[in-house]
Amino acid sequence: MTESHLAEHRAVKIALIDVPSGRRALDPNWVEALAEDFKARGQRTPIELLQTGERYRLVTGGHRLAARLRNGDVTIDAIVKQWADFASEAEVKLAEIVENFMRRELSVLDRAFDVAAWRELFEAVKGTVQRGGDRKSSKFKSATLIGDDAMELASDRFAANFTVAAQKALGLSRDAVFRALKIARIGESIRQRIALHPIADNQSELLSLVAETPARQNAIVDRLLAGAVSVSDAIAILDNLPTPAPRMPWERMSEGFSRLKPAEQERFFEAHEDAIRLWMASR
Repeated sequence: MTESHLAEHRAVKIALIDVPSGRRALDPNWVEALAEDFKARGQRTPIELLQTGERYRLVTGGHRLAARLRNGDVTIDAIVKQWADFASEAEVKLAEIVENFMRRELSVLDRAFDVAAWRELFEAVKGTVQRGGDRKSSKFKSATLIGDDAMELASDRFAANFTVAAQKALGLSRDAVFRALKIARIGESIRQRIALHPIADNQSELLSLVAETPARQNAIVDRLLAGAVSVSDAIAILDNLPTPAPRMPWERMSEGFSRLKPAEQERFFEAHEDAIRLWMASR
């Protein structure tokens, strides 16, 4: 690599930065918190940019960029890279995904889409995925939109590339990957509609939503945004059914468990190891 291709750390005019479409929705609360922190202590971590002619493409740091904009800043601290720093377009996208994972601030919904994209990129590199065109095309069939049987194999194959410790730290066990791939079947338009709704961080509710047809999903989301408390409640309203009966204690606990981070779920398993062993033996 020549000297001109080395990444540069410098201040970049915010007006020259383009944000690619399809990125996760920004959390306004997180943007506000960052903006206040920047006022107090400055921007300690630069964003990452890819130079494209006289302009720049955002690779990582969407919330930091929005925070600097909120503060009325004209420039932002950035690491500027060139195309020669990346092997392919996939590697540019992978940089964003990996950074999101390491910050551990993803919602269940965003995490599922990033797991699916990571898995797809991994398979594409190995030549085992047949891509069907651009994501924006109505004819595109994502490699993540596969049947359950194929998804079982895909989950096994992807999870096997991480050590047991890495699977635990990143929440990338075979079962976790399988659930993420199922959730990632949610269409992009619906994803954007629910990105900042509580359902975005509720795995069991997302799995219930994705079990419905796309048309039904849209109708359910309409009811959720209008005040329905759950997917089952929204379905009851749609189908003129009686209001669902109050959930049993184990159902409420299951919902709470689904919201725990992987490390917290691990601690739960350890706390109830004897009960789990008895249940496994009875099976």
